[in-house]
Amino acid sequence: MGIIDRFRIENAVQTYDFWLELRGMRSRRRKEARRELRTNLRDAAADVGVTQALFNIGSPKELAYAMTPEAAQRPRWSLGAMWASLAFVVVVFGLMYTASTFTSGVDASGVVGQQVTGFVFPWFGVDFMARIEPNRGGLSVGAGNAQWYVLGLPLLAFVLVARPWRAFTQKAS
Repeated sequence: MGIIDRFRIENAVQTYDFWLELRGMRSRRRKEARRELRTNLRDAAADVGVTQALFNIGSPKELAYAMTPEAAQRPRWSLGAMWASLAFVVVVFGLMYTASTFTSGVDASGVVGQQVTGFVFPWFGVDFMARIEPNRGGLSVGAGNAQWYVLGLPLLAFVLVARPWRAFTQKAS
């Protein structure tokens, strides 16, 4: 078996592991499932070839879903972390864009040499500040009281997606 065939098998195994993790399977069971799939794929590849072996297992995502029927009952920590990261990036980008737009408005108004403070619509409670020095001498921009958005929205996204209360409501098996 060549290096490309090994790479294709390992790619299928890692994709399968990714979906198992998102479905909430514990790491020990995931390790066993990876080992079993890797062994089965290598044995099948020796018999029918790598392409046919990969075709026979189908989609790694569907295989992972078939392996984890109880996944709806467990918290989804990884999925919550991914959505929290996405919410953090969106909030920070939105704040930076709004601050730069506020500064452009201050520049267009012709106010120079003094600090201008204001509020912008979607950011309730956030104070945007801009100061433009005369003769293009400098520029300062800021946003105060933005911590509730920067920390709160990603935390809310994490809690809503991960559903950590499921860890406490599970029945002992």
